[in-house]
Amino acid sequence: MRGSSGRVFLTRMGLRNIRINRTMSVASVLVLVSCLMLIGLVFLAAVNLNGMFTEFSSRNVIMVYLRPSLETQQMADIGRKIDLLEGVRSCEFISSAEAKRRVLEKNQGDFALLNGIQEEFMPNAFEVFPASQAAFSETVRQLEALDPGIYRVGHFQEVANQLAAIERALTIFGAAVIGILMLVSVFIISSTVQATMYSRQQEIKVMKSVGAAPAFIRWPFLVEGVVLGLMGSAAALLVVFLAYMGVVKALDPLLGTLLGGFRPAPFTTQLKLLLPGFFAVGLLTGSLGSMLSITRYLKEKVYEKSELDE
Repeated sequence: MRGSSGRVFLTRMGLRNIRINRTMSVASVLVLVSCLMLIGLVFLAAVNLNGMFTEFSSRNVIMVYLRPSLETQQMADIGRKIDLLEGVRSCEFISSAEAKRRVLEKNQGDFALLNGIQEEFMPNAFEVFPASQAAFSETVRQLEALDPGIYRVGHFQEVANQLAAIERALTIFGAAVIGILMLVSVFIISSTVQATMYSRQQEIKVMKSVGAAPAFIRWPFLVEGVVLGLMGSAAALLVVFLAYMGVVKALDPLLGTLLGGFRPAPFTTQLKLLLPGFFAVGLLTGSLGSMLSITRYLKEKVYEKSELDE
């Protein structure tokens, strides 16, 4: 049996192996789906955390809230003091009315109760732009001690730092879990292929006895491993899509309210990375698992034969 017809026959044998060993095949696919699902969700979580970090970093501003009892002249004096600080590039006065307008515009009617809010509830404030990121912490300290008319200094630096720490921890944890699951996936697929080989020992012996080349024997099992890997990749991509869209649908309004203009990353923009990545991992895992099994099996049988000959 030679040429393309031989490869077609061997490919069909590999597909038949998957049907014969349904239980192990399903186990292989499920383990690979679990591994790739975690890879995808960790990746998407990291993308969104990075987006939050960028959003907060872009708000490299310090809000200086003023006490409500201050007169106009007192607020102007505080503004001049802020401008004189070395770490300040510029500052802008935000009145209660302007603060209310910004809140309503940003939330776009998400909270109907905001429509009836009184301007006095929103404090007058200065929006302070630091000269540099390096001067941020020192500028905050100076503003907090600047004038008794200042009752609170607000900024997003701590939130941005916490998000960066969470992103690092998630990346490390995800990499460890993914590495373990990938090893498990290779082992399960290897075991599936090996179970197929032991169930077809007589057939393999016949092929070897008539002079079948190792590549001829390996091909059906390689097909089996690759198909299992690709099936796991496709299923995992679907699961990640459904899970991510469900989470985004549930949390998008809340995130939009709490984090201002931030919106979760669209799945379609990440698909160009996830699609080739998933199928590459599935292809590599499936082919590696099958090749490890068939290579070890053939070596074992050759070793046994040489012992008997002696």
